[in-house]
Amino acid sequence: MAHRKRMRSRAARHKAPVAGRSALADAGLPAIPSVPATAIRAPQMGIMDGTDGKPSLVWARYNGAPFMAGSLGGWQPYWGSPGSEVSAERSLVASITLDLLMSNPVIAALVEGFATYAVGNGLTLSSQPNHAALGISKEAARELSRQVEAGWQGWAKNGAECDASGRHSLHQLAVAAFKSFLLTGETLFGIDWLRGGTTSSVKVRMLDVRQLDQTITRIAEGNSGSCIMQGVQFDRSGRVEGYWVRPFVLGNFNAAPQARFVPARTSWGRTRVGHLFDLIVPGQIRGVSPLAAALTPAHSKSTLREFGLAAALVQSMIAATVESDLPRDAALRSLSTADAMDMPAPAGVSPEAWAEAQAAYYETVKVNLQPGVVTHMMKGDRLVLHRPQSPNTVHDALDKSLSREAAKAAGSSAEDVSGDYSQTSFSASRLAQELPWRINKRRRSAIVEPFYQAAFSAWLEEACETGRVRLPSGAPAFWQAPEAYSAAVWRGEGKPVADPLKAAQADILEIENGLSSLEAKLGERGLDFEEVLAQRKSEREQLEAAGLRYPVPKNRDDWKPEDDGPSSI
Repeated sequence: MAHRKRMRSRAARHKAPVAGRSALADAGLPAIPSVPATAIRAPQMGIMDGTDGKPSLVWARYNGAPFMAGSLGGWQPYWGSPGSEVSAERSLVASITLDLLMSNPVIAALVEGFATYAVGNGLTLSSQPNHAALGISKEAARELSRQVEAGWQGWAKNGAECDASGRHSLHQLAVAAFKSFLLTGETLFGIDWLRGGTTSSVKVRMLDVRQLDQTITRIAEGNSGSCIMQGVQFDRSGRVEGYWVRPFVLGNFNAAPQARFVPARTSWGRTRVGHLFDLIVPGQIRGVSPLAAALTPAHSKSTLREFGLAAALVQSMIAATVESDLPRDAALRSLSTADAMDMPAPAGVSPEAWAEAQAAYYETVKVNLQPGVVTHMMKGDRLVLHRPQSPNTVHDALDKSLSREAAKAAGSSAEDVSGDYSQTSFSASRLAQELPWRINKRRRSAIVEPFYQAAFSAWLEEACETGRVRLPSGAPAFWQAPEAYSAAVWRGEGKPVADPLKAAQADILEIENGLSSLEAKLGERGLDFEEVLAQRKSEREQLEAAGLRYPVPKNRDDWKPEDDGPSSI
């Protein structure tokens, strides 16, 4: 009940204040003498009528509490906590982003582009068990990593093995997890243990972030000292204990279950519920969509397109009028009066007879606007065509400006949003891709890699305990050194380049001059050094066995022209 009162108080503070009174006074809260009422202004996102008379996404101004230490009118555990500004608007931002995904091409392009850059066809596992911590040799660690990578690949690509619903591969789930982050600011998933029907019991269950009940903010039951804020339960030291999740079974729409507490980890440390978001401010509990700042220019661009389309449709139409020497009806009637407006009737013909003759003529002779048709007008009449003027130059400039603004706010490039590279040079394209690529690498490391790592650790634990992965002789059990066994590097698709030839030449120069290494350059391309090395060795052996030369770079010092000739093997 106290929580509802605080929510009503907050809603009252957001209403427009009565003249001569502050918003706090209207809400029944004490005023702040040191801060004038006119200075207490903060932004709030909302939907209201735009300039075109249609609902539009805008930022309104309202009287409310400023950003300051402490709380107003007593303890406010929800909106007065650190990071509460993010939580206050996250639900509305998520709703608008999901809505625009279906109707706004800019938001749709950003979501699909970011997911492709960050995940692509899925991240590749490079298992790197810590041989020193496990007390095994490097050769034994490499053999172990080959076992792990082969088993992992088979599990991750099989939807029946990795997906709790038995439908999607892990890479598809990773794309959905990252898109959830883009649209709602959060990724929520569970690691289940389901026996029967499959080789592995470890399953990944994707959850809608709305299942994490944001309305629950209270002291946890019992005498543990734990608190629940926005559906996330913390212990007295501020460490996450678990989440209050509303269960939902696919295909069952009759139930309206209450939120249940699910521990974040098992008693031995394995992840049960993963909740990932990008940290913006200290104390933040829930995430906000990284596309929030791009929503307004994206919606404005869509509105501009609608008006531009309307103008183009009007231009494609023809408005035709017939201009005649015949006066208007009112003027015709006035010809019989004393104030005839100095408009004499044709000699020998009354105005009424003239009008009737014109009406009869155009009943027979229709005005036809088809091409190649000549229409004979009545004497004194002429056909006039009207076309509207269109502000094309202003439209194009504003459209490009909104595209750049939306792309930059979301962390992308304008070319990725528009798909137009006709005005972009090679150097400009490299600069345009550099920062978005770095942003996507950071988002990949914050969202996608932890998702893969949580699933990999759970799968590897089961594989080691059941013997599907054979541990080296003398190595400890998995539960004794889980971090050492689970050490891994996740590699995604390489950075997009405008000119692959120039990019390859630059990589060669850096390697030859000691500015980089072959492993680093292969990693930038999403390739694993050991896999490439093994593949090249295998290819060379097969080519030599077939009597063919293995190709060598022509820029090497030991290259000779005869190397291109037939093999002497």
